[in-house]
Amino acid sequence: MSKEESILFLSMALLAFLAGRIPYFGKFLRVFHTLFHEGGHVLAAWISGGEVLRIELFHDTSGTTISKSSTKSSMIFVSLAGYVFASFTAFLFVFLLSMQLSWLLHAIILSLSIVLLFKGVKNTFGVFWILLLLSAYFAILFFYPEKSWMLIYAFSGLMVYESVFSAFQILLISIVKPSAAGDASNLAQATVLPTPIWGIIFFAQALTFTWLSIQLLFK
Repeated sequence: MSKEESILFLSMALLAFLAGRIPYFGKFLRVFHTLFHEGGHVLAAWISGGEVLRIELFHDTSGTTISKSSTKSSMIFVSLAGYVFASFTAFLFVFLLSMQLSWLLHAIILSLSIVLLFKGVKNTFGVFWILLLLSAYFAILFFYPEKSWMLIYAFSGLMVYESVFSAFQILLISIVKPSAAGDASNLAQATVLPTPIWGIIFFAQALTFTWLSIQLLFK
């Protein structure tokens, strides 16, 4: 990225961050990160030969993916995938922007949304949210294509900061209330590592991908 593009990206990321703090609307916007978190679980289940039974997205930015895994290692792989995939996706977004491949970012966002909509999202809010995202996305791409860069910059910035924020949240929960730490709790039950250690691992990988993103922005 050029210096001007990096500044523009950071400006849009800041706007996305501020929008994400607006009551009600902010959480609705941040479900975008949840989409990729749950998408990571889904892709991992398919890669490891498992079966996805149900996907849910909720207005409080939480989500669930219920799947069947044939082996213990597959279950661990699926549990790991959510936070790691979301953090990697945040880095991938910045990388593709630095390579001037915005069209591929649009393709990734739309493809994942459509696949999850038809392959497992069951709850009313989740279906409504994806349909609204797709409607807004196609409206901008068809009627205001010259403004689509604003959308992709804002979503990329949102993914970067939300990947760190959500990982930090799960770290705190894993320490204060280990039984309610979601993926970290599941991994603790399946391995010898306690829940707080998995919380640290999730937060560490988020910081790593964020650092790589920052290096791309200021290279």
